[in-house]
Parts: sequence; C-alpha cells; structure tokens
Amino acid sequence: MQNRLRTSSLCILLMLTLMFSSTVASSGRLYIQQLGVAPKNLDPVVDTSLTAVLPGPPHSIAFHSNSVGNTEVYVMNPDGTDQTRITFDPRVNQQPDISPDGRHIVFCGNQITDTNPEGDLEIFVMETDGSNIRQLTFNGAADAWPRWSPNGKQIVFHSNVDGNFEIYIINADGTDLTRVTDYSGLDQFPEWSPNGKQLAIRRDTDIYLIDIDGTNPIRLTNDAAVDQMASWSPSGKRIAFMSFREGYCSIFVMNSDGSDPTNLTPKPDGVPANQFCSRAPAWWRNGQQIYFSSFRPETNLFENIFVMNSDGSDVTRLTFDASTLAVAAVR
Repeated sequence: MQNRLRTSSLCILLMLTLMFSSTVASSGRLYIQQLGVAPKNLDPVVDTSLTAVLPGPPHSIAFHSNSVGNTEVYVMNPDGTDQTRITFDPRVNQQPDISPDGRHIVFCGNQITDTNPEGDLEIFVMETDGSNIRQLTFNGAADAWPRWSPNGKQIVFHSNVDGNFEIYIINADGTDLTRVTDYSGLDQFPEWSPNGKQLAIRRDTDIYLIDIDGTNPIRLTNDAAVDQMASWSPSGKRIAFMSFREGYCSIFVMNSDGSDPTNLTPKPDGVPANQFCSRAPAWWRNGQQIYFSSFRPETNLFENIFVMNSDGSDVTRLTFDASTLAVAAVR
C-alpha cells in the first residue's frame, strides 16, 4: 500500500513539473508560467543582473564626456548601454539634468550664438534627442549646475553674475529669473528636495538646507574640508554628497538632518589620494542605487560613470572610456 502511494505521489509531481515552464519577462525578471495560461499575478524570482536591478526608460541617464575632444552631452540606458551623443558643438556642453517627464534636458554651455556672442557659460534646454536647443539665461557670467524642480516647472542653478556665486531659480521657459540667496560667501551646487520645498546647497565648505526662497538656512555638515554636490534620496530621508574630509574626494551618505555620515567609496590602502576620487552622486529612482563619477587606477585616472548600492556595495563600472565622462543625472 505504501509503495502504491509513493508511486502515485511521484507521478503527480512529474505531471506538475511538466505542466510548468520558465519564461523571462522583458523587464529582466524571471517568472514561472503555467503552460497555456497567461502570465498574471506571478511571483518574481530574483534576478540580480544589472538590467533587472536597474530597469527604467531607455536613455534615462544623462552625462557629459570629452571623448570627442570637447565636452558634449550624452545619454545612455540605466545599465550603461547605448551611449548616445546628443550635442554637437565645438564649445563646452556639460552638467545635464533630465526633466521629470523625460522630455527635456537642461545643461550649461558656452556655445557662441546670436544670443550668446561672448560665449559665456549659460543655461540651455533641449529635447532629449538634442533638438530644439533654447537659451534660458543671458547673464554674461558663469551659470552652471542646473537642476529641474520635482514638478518640472522650474530650474535652479548657481551663478556669479552678481560677483560671488549665489543660487538662482528660473522658470523652465526662461521667465521670472529670481535670485534665491544673498550671502557674502560661496553658494553653489543646489539640489531640490523631493517635495520641492527646500534646496540642499554648498555654502562655503559645508552642506546647508534652505527654503526655496533662501530663508531658514540649516547647516548639515561642519567640516574644514569641502562638502558639496548634495543629492536627496527619493524618500527625502537621506542625502548623498561628495566630501574631502578623509583627504580625497569620496561619496558620503547621511540622514537628512546631517546625522550618521558614512563613507560609501573608501580609498583602498596603498592608492595615493590624488589617484582616487568619487563625486557627483545621483540616486536611482528606487532609492536603492547611487550613480556617481570616479577616477581611480583601474580607469587609468580618467573619470568614468559607476553605480553602486546605496550602502556602498556592488560597485559597477558602466563606462570604459579613455576620456572624462562625468556627472551622471538620473531620471
């Protein structure tokens, strides 16, 4: 009797095995699908490939590169594939940022045009394929580090049009240019909070939070070395930034109140400080990964684009150019 039950169980198990097959969804996740049944409400099996971990729209990473001799804007897929040049100008085009709706890219450039005959570093916006370039600022100064507001209606940037670097906001169509800060020292590298109510900026050598009208400054870091290039996590609970506090430029992450700063990209022992730098962090949309720029011995000291988990693990190099590729902006 027991032998018959054991035989029956094996037959049932074999039938169930033959009734199912595996299929890989286009997102890169592995599913188990019953033959003849549409793949609906299926539990994913973990796929740890980069394409699966970083799913997203094509060309949703923007960066600048001087691989063609001058600095131009490029886009690529989240996993580093399909790197595509989208600006073609003999002058500098750099520090791009993709609009929240993915339709436009803002950047700074010193291209000489009828509206910029002096070739000053001004703010421009274009379609994500590089078409329809429009100049937004006409300051005759160095306008740089433009960043879209979360609702896509405004752009924040820093400029020295009034002598020292201050923070400015302009509408996405170029109207209503507003000076945000009025500080005797240095204000640079602004970044919007996810709720659009605050900006994280570099003030002198530290990271501060300010309201978008420039009021209520809150100092988050207190370090003799430079802290800058702050980037909020999508939840608004953490801030990544670049710091020189350990003698080389490295990516740190801290709570949004400035507590618990942690070095995510420590320099390996034996590598000179001037041969190892990680900077310009940008959070991926799920809050689990951070893109950044870095040069190190394995890049032959050329700056390239990397991605890592938000705890600093699984560092992956995405670009392999013998040139400078920097400042990845994430949509």
